[in-house]
Amino acid sequence: MSGSGRLCNKLDTTNEDHVAQLRRLIWLLMVWAFFLTLGLAVSIVLHFTLPRQEPSKKTDVTPLSEPPVLFKFDFDDGLKDPNGRTELMWKNGIKKNMTVEVAEDGKYFFYLQVTLQSRKAGVNYTVLVEIFDQKENQYKGKLLTGHINESQLSTGFMGKGFPSPGGRSLKVTCKPGGYLDSENTYVGIIKLG
Repeated sequence: MSGSGRLCNKLDTTNEDHVAQLRRLIWLLMVWAFFLTLGLAVSIVLHFTLPRQEPSKKTDVTPLSEPPVLFKFDFDDGLKDPNGRTELMWKNGIKKNMTVEVAEDGKYFFYLQVTLQSRKAGVNYTVLVEIFDQKENQYKGKLLTGHINESQLSTGFMGKGFPSPGGRSLKVTCKPGGYLDSENTYVGIIKLG
């Protein structure tokens, strides 16, 4: 036993520089831990003593000046053209066989779903929503394009927001034309402001 004690003393005396370096590192670690603990204690005290501020409610959305207005249309009939397309016509409870019209300037959200009663095997159907200017009788562009693929009978719910001046109409066509399910084919437009 006394031999092992001498060996330890002998190592201590031969590696004095190494032991001194280890003591400095331990001292440095203790000072670092002290300051971390002090910083944590200060942040806890400040958390409970300072008054809480509500987060700022900054939004990029401007509030609506008027409440949204919903216009919903059910499928009424389809007009087939020589190119094999069917233009869908709508009813809103009062009027029948009409297009969807944007009467006033504003921001709108347009939505639709087109559902077939049955389909031809191997045929993919395309549903297209186009914007026309009623005053100038001019095509203004596509709003939405949907597809009914072989495994489906419906486009599913489709929708898109857009700004529009008044006097525009939205034309919905299906190519190739097919027999539509009037219970599950509908279109709507919400005027946001």
